Amino acid sequence: MIRVLTIFFLFFGIILGCAIEKPQNLGEVEADRPASVQSIVMKKAYLVLNALSKQEMDKVSRYVHPQKGVLLSPFGTVDKNRAQVLMPSQVKELFQVPNQKQLEWGTDDGKGDPIRLTPQAYFEKYVYDVEFSETELVTYDGIYKETNRIHNIEEVFPNSHYVEFFVPGSEEYEGMDWKSLKLVFSEHNNDHYLIGIVHDQWSP
Repeated sequence: MIRVLTIFFLFFGIILGCAIEKPQNLGEVEADRPASVQSIVMKKAYLVLNALSKQEMDKVSRYVHPQKGVLLSPFGTVDKNRAQVLMPSQVKELFQVPNQKQLEWGTDDGKGDPIRLTPQAYFEKYVYDVEFSETELVTYDGIYKETNRIHNIEEVFPNSHYVEFFVPGSEEYEGMDWKSLKLVFSEHNNDHYLIGIVHDQWSP
């Protein structure tokens, strides 16, 4: 009798196991799910930031919008009439010796004087002037620190997304030496390209 019951339960278990659908592998589920715009833009932002940190402008140029180019702003209030806009080929050759003549990049926040610097000098002062790649204060489509400055990224770059890398200030200067770098992206041909590099810092 015990043998008969054992066979019965074994057979019932096999039938039940076949009837229950096995759960789909979680990795397969994630692989089939399309990436969100936020995840795509965040990934691109980190790739661009890494290239900027090493001054690998050839790599940066591959992410620049092929038609719009990339606008560089020294401060969070973007003046699109005075900012420099560089096309991918110009970004790629930005640090080559023949290109090291002074250009006007905008207006100094403090004195109101034109900012005239070589591309290399501008990069070192208004692009990657602190270790942005080491900060953990990263914001998507928003700003980490509210200031008295007018932030007009959405106005200047409509239908775009941006990632802010924020480096807080030191105790020595009561936090006023904070720095921010915003990388702005726009969709083109089903991909997202860099259209803005917006630096920001405290100003009087």
